[in-house]
Amino acid sequence: MKPRFLIAALGLAYASHSATTYAQAFLSDPRLVEGRGVKAGDFELHPGIAAEGGYDSNYFQRSGEVTQRPDQTGRQVNINEPTIDVWRLRITPSFSFVSRGARATEEGGGPPPALTLTGRLAASYNGNFAADSKYSSEVRSQDNVSGIAGLALGILPGRTWGGDLSADYNRIIEASNDPDTNNAYKRDVLRGGAGISWRPGGGLFNWRVGYQAVATLFETDEFTNLNNIRHSLQLAGSWKFLPRTALIYRGNISWLEYTASNRPATLGDGQTFDTQIGINGLISNYFGVLGMIGWAGSFYEPQQGVPQNYDSLVGQAQITWYPSPQRQLPSGEAPVGLSSVALGYTRNFGASYLGTYFQRDRGYLATTYFFGQRFVLNINGGLSHITRPPSYFGPVPPPENVQSPESEENRIDATAFLEYRLSGSVGINTTFRYDTMLEHRVYASAPTSTEGDDLHFNRYQVFLGVRWFL
Repeated sequence: MKPRFLIAALGLAYASHSATTYAQAFLSDPRLVEGRGVKAGDFELHPGIAAEGGYDSNYFQRSGEVTQRPDQTGRQVNINEPTIDVWRLRITPSFSFVSRGARATEEGGGPPPALTLTGRLAASYNGNFAADSKYSSEVRSQDNVSGIAGLALGILPGRTWGGDLSADYNRIIEASNDPDTNNAYKRDVLRGGAGISWRPGGGLFNWRVGYQAVATLFETDEFTNLNNIRHSLQLAGSWKFLPRTALIYRGNISWLEYTASNRPATLGDGQTFDTQIGINGLISNYFGVLGMIGWAGSFYEPQQGVPQNYDSLVGQAQITWYPSPQRQLPSGEAPVGLSSVALGYTRNFGASYLGTYFQRDRGYLATTYFFGQRFVLNINGGLSHITRPPSYFGPVPPPENVQSPESEENRIDATAFLEYRLSGSVGINTTFRYDTMLEHRVYASAPTSTEGDDLHFNRYQVFLGVRWFL
């Protein structure tokens, strides 16, 4: 078994700051999860339900190696982590609504509303069945329900002065490499925010000042010492200096607080900042560009040890192709075309549960493509290079004369979703997901132990499903 805190630190720190994704690919994009909807007064309602069955090659993300490898101190240790493949079932009812939605916009008429309200709710039952019967009890104990819920209120949208309020909840179900459910990475993420917007010149300028609080609460006793709250002040602005191109800015100052008295000694409260400026818009009806560059830093104060802080460039570059563009795209809001293919690179950083922070450089490809109103293809994948500061990363201290190097790892993630629309509200779909950590990073279980753990893994998931949606 991998050391529990170590794996939580390495795995969760990456997952918490990766691109926003959901287990079900269609939940990540309203264009996929919603249909025409049902009008009820000023509201547009979008109910739906999906059922999927599939196969997971490595549910607990184990290395699958039965071999000997050198650990971080150079000692040879035995690695024995058999992979456990499972058959999986997911049932996902969902519901979303919007006031003055797309249908109301198409129909037109009436003054602009003073308030707009959007909401979403989804729950997913996850059932697991071991492909090898000897693991049946461990696998069935992983059955659980994940869920998302959110509300957003727009105040005086499109007016010179306006505001917004939002709140959402996400219950995340993730297994650790240990089949013991007491060591699973079940956690609840609660988020709330508010902002004030100023839009002089009919929207030529758009500036927003906001506040957001995010609480991450672990459900299992093993990881409650990682519970934390992050408060952020946000500033974002845009200036549309061309009809379909805008100069944009965003900046954040955040305060991180670990709430548990027994938090790991290497973790401490601290502040982070990042500021970026760039451009977003269309260079033709078929191509859009996004470019951001800026600087970020941190001021962490671990309870013990030498503080490790980030101080470097951050940014993003992306080019997007719209094979069937809408001719009247709003200024500075190119990503609203139905079909798109985007190629990009992003560099960011985030708080880590190990080593105080990590830096991630990721190249990615993202596409959503609609074929003849029948087929929908959504692909998102990338290669991430993750760097953590020089510090100690294992349960066994390195020799006194060995300096801990900077920790680096490379990960690949890819998700493909293909759906055939039998009608405007029924689809048959398939989802493929692949994840891997390329390096073999080995740690001994104890200073004198000959047993160890390898953080390398390969995992793919394949699902076939059907869903009904309005």
